[in-house]
Amino acid sequence: MKSNYQPWEVNIDDFPEKENFNSQIKFILRYAILAPSTHNTQPWLFKIKEPECEVYYNPKLVLPEADSKTRDLHISMGCCIENLILAAKYFNIFNSIGYGPFSNKEQLAVVHFKKYTGEKNSAYEKMINTIPKRINARGIFYPESVPEDVLNNISFIVKDYLVDEIHINWITEKNKILDLSHLTADGLKIAYHKTSFRKEMSYWMRNSFTKTKEGIPGYALKMPPVLSFILPILVRWYNIGNFLSKKNYSSISSAPLVVVITAENENPSVWLKVGQLAERLFLEFNGYGWQTSIFVAAIEMGRDKEVQKIIGNNKKPQFLFVVGKVDSLHKPTPRHELEEKII
Repeated sequence: MKSNYQPWEVNIDDFPEKENFNSQIKFILRYAILAPSTHNTQPWLFKIKEPECEVYYNPKLVLPEADSKTRDLHISMGCCIENLILAAKYFNIFNSIGYGPFSNKEQLAVVHFKKYTGEKNSAYEKMINTIPKRINARGIFYPESVPEDVLNNISFIVKDYLVDEIHINWITEKNKILDLSHLTADGLKIAYHKTSFRKEMSYWMRNSFTKTKEGIPGYALKMPPVLSFILPILVRWYNIGNFLSKKNYSSISSAPLVVVITAENENPSVWLKVGQLAERLFLEFNGYGWQTSIFVAAIEMGRDKEVQKIIGNNKKPQFLFVVGKVDSLHKPTPRHELEEKII
């Protein structure tokens, strides 16, 4: 592995076939750390114990205002775990995964590996090559609809993820998308009305030229470079919820597809599996050339019942994102190097 590598510069051809187990596990962890996370906090930690890797979350990165239930933290961790599993399956070193419970509550999973034989599983090649290309797209979406055959293909691929009464809701009706856009906008207004939320949010906002390895740079919000320097200050001291809610409303309402993941129950175990499903969906859509964008304000700000009514599903909404094509894509958000996440 190059000593000066950039986290997003990972290529399957660099897999250390002739090196030890530890090096091979570290290589596939480079895919795990490219998962999305709330405010780009990157809450994952890893402990390698050959032939296993324990997966933990960092309690210092819990967001009490934006994610009071830690739902989104566990979903982020599920996305990370899914990338890890997909990479391990491609190189045929995945054996199994255990979800605990563990004596340390911050440990969420342990992934068991098997010896590399030199044979790769080509069925996962598209997925593993898509991981470094996935971003959380922002902007206005083209009106082009997602083809039904794409939805059918993806539905078939992810059917095994629908455990614990987890369900995928494809929302394509324009009136329902507009209603969900209104709920998201209202959720943002509720959030930004709280001084404590704004303080937390501003802490994770970065200017577009940041060298910081975590947080949300302005370019990822489609902010002009100059505004990206001012926005964290504005967010901290002023309620600009109306402005931000209008921007989010415009983005969601333009999307041809809204995806709402619901579940019969909600707890950390379910949220991990929701995260794994969400990441696989992101990668599948991206693999077909469709961008994805996460919007969870309606769910996190207590508008669950309204979401249920709109989508016609009495299960509990856990996660929401949109699918479409935007006119331009920003560069990936910053990432900590893998070594900083190994304990």
